[in-house]
Amino acid sequence: MFIISFFVYDYEGYAQCAGNDNSITICNKETYNQGIGNPNGVINLFLLLGGAPSPGGTWVNLNSSGGLNSSTGILNTWQINQSGNYNYQYVNNSIPGCTNNSAIITLTLGGFPGVDNNNANACEDDTSVNLFTHTGNNPNPHLNGTWSGGPAGALTNNFFNAQLAGIGTYTLTYTVPAIGSCPSRSANVVLTVHPLPESGTPSNLTFCETDDFSAFTNVDLFNLLINEDTGGFWIDNASTGELSGSNDSFINIQNIVNNFGPGTYTFTYNVSPTHPICAPASSNVAIIIEPVVDLNGATLTLSPTPICFNDLSTTPLTGTISQGASSIPDGTYDITYVLSGSNNGSETVSVTFAGGTGSFTVNPAFVVTIGTTTVTITDVTNPNSITNCTRIINNLNSSFTIAENPNATDSQISVANFCLGQNAQVNLIDINNNTIELSDDRYIITYTITDPNGQQTTQTTVIQVVNGNALFSLINSLTNIPGNYSIAITNIQNETTGCSSTTNLNSSFIVYPIPDASNLTISIDDICSGNDVVVNLSNAINLTDGLYDIEYSISGAISVSNLTATNISFTNGSGSFTLPNGILVEGSSTLSIANFVSVTTSCGTATSSGASDTFSILPLPDTTGATISAINICILDVETISIDNASSLADGDYTLLYDLSGANNSTANSIVVTFNNGSTQFDIPSTLLENGGSTTITIQTLTSNTTTCGSSDLVSNPISFTITDPGVPTLADDGNEFCIQDLPNPTIADLNANITSSGTITWYDAPTGGNSYTLTDPITNGTTYYASLTDTQGCESASRLEVTVDLANCPDLFIPDGFSPNNDGLNDTFYIKNIDIIYPNFELEIFNRYGNLVYKGNINTPNFDGKSTESTVLGNDILPTGVYYYVLYYNDVTNKKPTQGRLYLSR
Repeated sequence: MFIISFFVYDYEGYAQCAGNDNSITICNKETYNQGIGNPNGVINLFLLLGGAPSPGGTWVNLNSSGGLNSSTGILNTWQINQSGNYNYQYVNNSIPGCTNNSAIITLTLGGFPGVDNNNANACEDDTSVNLFTHTGNNPNPHLNGTWSGGPAGALTNNFFNAQLAGIGTYTLTYTVPAIGSCPSRSANVVLTVHPLPESGTPSNLTFCETDDFSAFTNVDLFNLLINEDTGGFWIDNASTGELSGSNDSFINIQNIVNNFGPGTYTFTYNVSPTHPICAPASSNVAIIIEPVVDLNGATLTLSPTPICFNDLSTTPLTGTISQGASSIPDGTYDITYVLSGSNNGSETVSVTFAGGTGSFTVNPAFVVTIGTTTVTITDVTNPNSITNCTRIINNLNSSFTIAENPNATDSQISVANFCLGQNAQVNLIDINNNTIELSDDRYIITYTITDPNGQQTTQTTVIQVVNGNALFSLINSLTNIPGNYSIAITNIQNETTGCSSTTNLNSSFIVYPIPDASNLTISIDDICSGNDVVVNLSNAINLTDGLYDIEYSISGAISVSNLTATNISFTNGSGSFTLPNGILVEGSSTLSIANFVSVTTSCGTATSSGASDTFSILPLPDTTGATISAINICILDVETISIDNASSLADGDYTLLYDLSGANNSTANSIVVTFNNGSTQFDIPSTLLENGGSTTITIQTLTSNTTTCGSSDLVSNPISFTITDPGVPTLADDGNEFCIQDLPNPTIADLNANITSSGTITWYDAPTGGNSYTLTDPITNGTTYYASLTDTQGCESASRLEVTVDLANCPDLFIPDGFSPNNDGLNDTFYIKNIDIIYPNFELEIFNRYGNLVYKGNINTPNFDGKSTESTVLGNDILPTGVYYYVLYYNDVTNKKPTQGRLYLSR
């Protein structure tokens, strides 16, 4: 039966894109057919819309019922798993102008309980029979129904407990509720619970392989079962061949032991069920032949040994038992072991053996003390054995050692600073010798070197510790750059036991650079005997400033080796030192540098090897036996000094340095002389002999121009000589003054007549040198003349008397009072005689009677000739006869007052 309901809406004349709402009721979906070719229970919802819906819209399952194709509107009700009311909305927004673009179809779906089943079966041991598996699955029943029936407590929802219900037949009903106009519906399941088959309760027979089996040659297996169903059959699971067929139940255990040895041999009794819903039953009977566990002849190995004390908490001690001549059957046994020696304890542990070997862990609570401990196996028991087939154990033991970890808590390390390329030694010492913590032994140490650039390198080495002390060398490659280093020993491991300890032993040290004198240049000047030999070192541009000891050798005239110049200061690659005077020998020698050693670091270098220089120590001039002679001379003459009898002096040029003392004094006078056969001469220039009297010459040094070596031997032979100087001639008082008016033509003879000194007087035009005058040579006013005196020995004075002639020593001038410029050759000009001599700086001014300046003159202008030189009078420069006035300015050094007067000009 099915019911279909439609709700029809009137058409209102405007566009309906989705049509009108509608509803439908389907009470029996299994028989419902829309009549359009769809299977039963499949609905085309679009055909149910009222009005005039337009295709092209989509469907929305408002209640998420399932079964709806949203594009086609096809609803498969078989995919809806519960009865109820469901809404499906059609939406069409694709047509413009539509005012109604959605409509809803409401479906009332009646319940479906599935189909009846009168032949359902279950086994009595099934506690959860799913009843839906018995109501059919094409289609599946709805899930919103309820189950009923069966014994109380046997039904839980759709699950039936056959074990609780017991053997029998039960009717169970599934009912789905009424929905709307659709009534409730039911389906029945008739379920028969079948009994399980019974194969009996088995028991086993257990023996030791060494037991007597003579009484067990015909054992009935049914005697090992209780309450079994008849009609079953036996199976020989171990293939012993003791059963002749499915109805045979007798076996010979003696044969099994003889043929197969220890083991477990099972025989299974099988019983079939009364209904195949129940599984067949079977029971296993075991004949157990236990092997004898014999540990005699076995070995016990303990590992690891030795164990480091610090590793006890993390390192288990394992004991391994390996079979000897007697095999140890595979299995798990209880082993009892006992510790004796440095550690004690006893424990029984479970050990599983496979292939003759089994291992166990020694209780760490027993392993606490340093030293050697013996572990002895005292007992073995098979916990799974009824008979405990074991034998007494003899001498199954082994030993292990707990070794101490190196203790460096009281140790420290030090590294002495060293030179680059040397082998560095690291000293490890115990700083408290009363208690030495680091035991005597060989140790592997791990250390880290940090170089001046911060680069770290880790190395290991072996040390031998004795009384807490040890020494080891650093690898040169770890210290191949100079600078500050640090070393840290981070681990010490006993070479024998392998036990180690982390440490933090630190030290710092310096790797000093090797002095680099690779570009060294040596310069040694040739020197004269008696002087210091200075060794100049330069160009060692890579050498650090500081003090150095320099090792050297000398060959040649000087032959010494392995000498050292100490504390030689070097700055910017240069330094110097002086050779000891005690080794100096005249001649040519070569000095070679062998080594540089820094005073600060004691580091040496041979980089200067090969640096050398050849030098000579030159002999001094030998003036032994030399004599010096001199002659007396006149002042201004050249003195000739002779040196003779210097027979040991080599011929050649020499620079002679001499001093003069006495009447003439000068020092360090130098002259080059040439010695030939021990003799030479040289002149003392007159410029050094300007004073008369006794003068002494002392030769201070004689230096060879070839060797530049000098000798002062001649200083002990000074020689004196006399210089004759007649002296400066004297002049009578005012002997230089004359009046030109009284002596119109004065000469040298007039001047010479005023000399008061005796001897020959010579007059010159210069204080030195110059030209000499004759007695008839005229003298002029203001001129200076120089007179020398020559004595009877012919010596002329070195200095000359300086005389300046004064011809103006006149009492007054004669100034005429008139003149007649008429060109008659007589008295044509106004002339003041000798005024140009007596007052050479004079000025003369002449005025007319009106006070007008008509003439102005001096030594450089013509005499006044009656003509105006300053102004014109009556339009003519010829002045008329008359009285004129003059003013004479003398302008001399005495500031003599001007003279005024008048003169008469007559034409």
